[in-house]
Amino acid sequence: MGDGIFAPSHLIVVAVVLVLLFGASKLPIFARSLGQSMRIFKSEIKGLKDDDEAAPSPVAATPSTPAVVQQPVIAPVPPAAAAPAAPAAQIFTDANGQQFVMQPVTPQTEQH
Repeated sequence: MGDGIFAPSHLIVVAVVLVLLFGASKLPIFARSLGQSMRIFKSEIKGLKDDDEAAPSPVAATPSTPAVVQQPVIAPVPPAAAAPAAPAAQIFTDANGQQFVMQPVTPQTEQH
């Protein structure tokens, strides 16, 4: 018998405790769920490594070649498009399942 934590007698005791706590019918479900979680975790870690390898390494600009920065071209906004968009109506449902439509108040719809 080994003296470590993973000695066969220790593993048998742990297995018996798991069967007593969860029942024999639940253990395969837990094992399957754990396996699926480990596969997902492994694929995500591999995806992170692939992303790091695919990312281009940044190239430092040398002092002899100054970096050229292009300014974005901003088109003028026509006056008709400059009007603010009207807020959308919102639908709320209360605890009884009744729905209410809330119309926003704008200067065009405001009535006195």
